[in-house]
Amino acid sequence: MRLNQAGELTLLKKLKDSFRSSESSVIVGIGDDAAVIAPQKQQLLVTTDMMNEGVHFDLSFTSAFQLGFKLVSVNVSDIFAMAGTPKYLFLNISMNDTDTTKFFDELYEGIACAMKVYGISLLGGDLTGALNDMLLSATVIGTTEKAVTRKGALVGDRIYVTGTLGDSACGLELLKRMMPEDKEAVRASRDLSSAQPLICRHLMPLAREASKIAPVANAMIDISDGLFIDLSRICDESGKGAKIYLDKLPLSEDLKKACGFLKLDALRIATTGGEDYELLFTAPANADMAAISATCIGEITEEARIVVDTSGRETELKAEGYQHFGA
Repeated sequence: MRLNQAGELTLLKKLKDSFRSSESSVIVGIGDDAAVIAPQKQQLLVTTDMMNEGVHFDLSFTSAFQLGFKLVSVNVSDIFAMAGTPKYLFLNISMNDTDTTKFFDELYEGIACAMKVYGISLLGGDLTGALNDMLLSATVIGTTEKAVTRKGALVGDRIYVTGTLGDSACGLELLKRMMPEDKEAVRASRDLSSAQPLICRHLMPLAREASKIAPVANAMIDISDGLFIDLSRICDESGKGAKIYLDKLPLSEDLKKACGFLKLDALRIATTGGEDYELLFTAPANADMAAISATCIGEITEEARIVVDTSGRETELKAEGYQHFGA
């Protein structure tokens, strides 16, 4: 059935019935002009991100379920990056009225799956028709005892990153080079656990929870646009420099193999590729890191921004990565 056959009221009722919140702090959820949330003693964190068809996702290899899951993850990642706990979700969905109710249902199944993973409640939003491409927007509200921002880095801090770098960007490159029938097989798969790990990292990223990191972090950001450009944002906000050692960057074996096959520079993918959603943070040199799974890749300096390559040669660290409206 097409969306223009189902109608807005039917679709909204389906969402209201499917996403009732049991949170004690929610006074009014979906179904009114606004949600009502009981005041919190903690600090509130609010983030929002858009995903535009043709810019952020390609439906030739992305399923509705994968898209819904990723939409939630990329917003939750921002809350984690400020040492928060995600609590409430608001969605704005704009779809062509000739899209199917099957796609609509699977999109919200992916959203519901991510909500379960992160323990958040859907409280409202907006649903509209679109003349052309699909547009998705999510807003997540979280709470924290004390936010960790981008501007707290201090000279002498060590620079750390969670997980491995470049996997998502390399996964996207693999997807782009696939034959149409292979793209369709990926799109049709609900369970990507057996798929190429790099593809899984791109289509269904998992945001990194930061509760163990927050007590030691002076500054933090999630890597959404690339290591170098996101590190530059910490440096800009903190008024500091940085020195990064390329031989210390954590690269997965899958990335190395794929880059060899595709004839790509693994280090360039790792430093400028986006959508890893790993956490990049700084911490004092004497911080207790025993319980934290992260790799030290450099240190914060007074002013200069330097990259040390694998042969020890130093070059300028440039803010390279993904930018909307960039050259």
